[in-house]
Amino acid sequence: MSRRSARRASQVARWLAYAHDIGMAGLVMAGALVWRYQFEPKALPIAMVWRATISFMIICAVIFPAFRLERSLWRYTALNDVVRIGRALILANLLLLPVLFLTDRLGDFPRTGVFIEAPCLLAVLVGVRLLVRTAHHGGLAAAFRIEDRSAPLAIIVGSPDAVASYLGELERGERERLRVAGVITSDIQAHRRMIAGAEVLGDLDDLAAVLATTSEARANRHGPGVRVVLADLRPGRALMELVVTAAAESGARVSRRRGPGSGLAQIEAADLLDRPPRRLDMGRAQTMITGKRVLVTGAGGTIGGELTRQIMAFRPAHVILVDASEYNLYAMDQSLIETRPEVSWTAQLGDVRDRTRMERLFQIHRPDLVLHAAALKHVPLMETHPAEAVQTNIGGARIIAELSAAYGAALVFISTDKAVNPTNVMGATKRVAEKVVRAICAASGNQVSVVRFGNVLGSAGSVVPLFERQIAEGGPVTVTDPNMVRYFMTVQEAASLVLQAAALPAGDDATVGASGVYVLDMGEPVKIEALARQLIRLHGLRPGNDIAIRYSGLRPGEKLYEEIFYDAEQVSATAADGVLATFDPAPGWEDLSPQIDDLLKAAACQDEAGALIRLHALEPAFTRIA
Repeated sequence: MSRRSARRASQVARWLAYAHDIGMAGLVMAGALVWRYQFEPKALPIAMVWRATISFMIICAVIFPAFRLERSLWRYTALNDVVRIGRALILANLLLLPVLFLTDRLGDFPRTGVFIEAPCLLAVLVGVRLLVRTAHHGGLAAAFRIEDRSAPLAIIVGSPDAVASYLGELERGERERLRVAGVITSDIQAHRRMIAGAEVLGDLDDLAAVLATTSEARANRHGPGVRVVLADLRPGRALMELVVTAAAESGARVSRRRGPGSGLAQIEAADLLDRPPRRLDMGRAQTMITGKRVLVTGAGGTIGGELTRQIMAFRPAHVILVDASEYNLYAMDQSLIETRPEVSWTAQLGDVRDRTRMERLFQIHRPDLVLHAAALKHVPLMETHPAEAVQTNIGGARIIAELSAAYGAALVFISTDKAVNPTNVMGATKRVAEKVVRAICAASGNQVSVVRFGNVLGSAGSVVPLFERQIAEGGPVTVTDPNMVRYFMTVQEAASLVLQAAALPAGDDATVGASGVYVLDMGEPVKIEALARQLIRLHGLRPGNDIAIRYSGLRPGEKLYEEIFYDAEQVSATAADGVLATFDPAPGWEDLSPQIDDLLKAAACQDEAGALIRLHALEPAFTRIA
């Protein structure tokens, strides 16, 4: 339906509601007078009934619009609407008596008639509305809501059903105290109507103007700023961006519902991704982890830490946390002490490049499952330290894969989308590491899952913490290139999908079993400049005005967009929602091993030029961007 047609339909609905209420007022008044005269000895004065009924209808025709009775959406009737109807009827009846007195000195009009008509008309007008609400929602509990005028002012944005649901929660005291200034809804036909007693001030196109007017009025009264509440549980990226942009122009704060019983929370960068909900089958992950001894490398990092937290929920027999960073390992250990999971764990300081240390850990703890998340991942830094990247990302992966095979531990290797057609050292080392772990495990018959995904929002070194810091410092926010795009997902989703992929049975599908390479569905790529602008707006600031955006140019090794598959890879769906599998036969370890030995020797000798030559020979797709 077009915008004009929807507005016309809304106007028709308002006129129908108006005609209904005026018609009911006349019928009830006439009926009350006729019934009252049943108890009088004299005949019913028809002229008086007509005069009183018509006068009352004219008065109601003026009073009802003043109380906006015709604007209510009946399917969202609430206690505010009942109060409004009651006040309108009281005023209409108070005006009726003087009008009749001036016309005929109240001749033949029974004074008790208004005491019969008023409650009956209230019951009719409210009853019809409640019947409509019951037909739409199946209950009346949410209809008893009234506004708390001492609460902060808020504009509620969302679909009519979501708005009505949230307003009901406000009345039941399940949510923050808010005074609802009005509603902005996606339903154009609801314009200038009422939802649960709150006026619909317009549709989404009107949001910026409504916020500007409301914020200005609030500022003139020296009250707190206006809040915008997104009522839909999944508002979608487009709606969220529209609301955030409009709110930033007026300086309003934006909050959103998290779910039933969860209250409101400030919008975060992760919300802007609008990641689709996944149907996670955690039964397989539980079978893989429960009662097992699990070793996690890089356990103090973003991904390793979240994997550890999720693993703890499946009650493993014991968890071994391994990290080369003393601070990161200490922080993770303290976090677990504070949350006190009912699982035993041990924190072990160690570098995956140290074979002796790693072998000692395998000998002592005998893990059943190894999650290898340790890596050097910062692209520009690895461009200037290629030997270090080779020794950690490839040498460390080789050691962990060989020890996993020797001790019979299933291996999960965390890779990256930068390993696809790599243009930087970090991506190339991760691509070669993929080949190494798969070749070693294929030769030994050990189980391995390689899981490849893109950027984790908010992880150390990602753009979001950088942008947040720059915004806090007053700018400028630095964006490498206006056309740069990246795939993002939240750390919680990434860790969950890693466990889903690792738990997939290798024999379910020939393609999956042959590849052992899984790619997480990253959804739609995000434009970095757009993300930066939205983060600025989330702080109630205007990009380009309050916070400048400066373009710094591509850094060494960066490319404008990332890929998640090679063209030659055959992609298929898996039984896990959000996890894809690729067909890519594992290389033979006998052929690969000598080349890896030469590469690691060059890196150990800090022969960076030689290491880069050998790295390119192992991954011909590696085209370094200077």
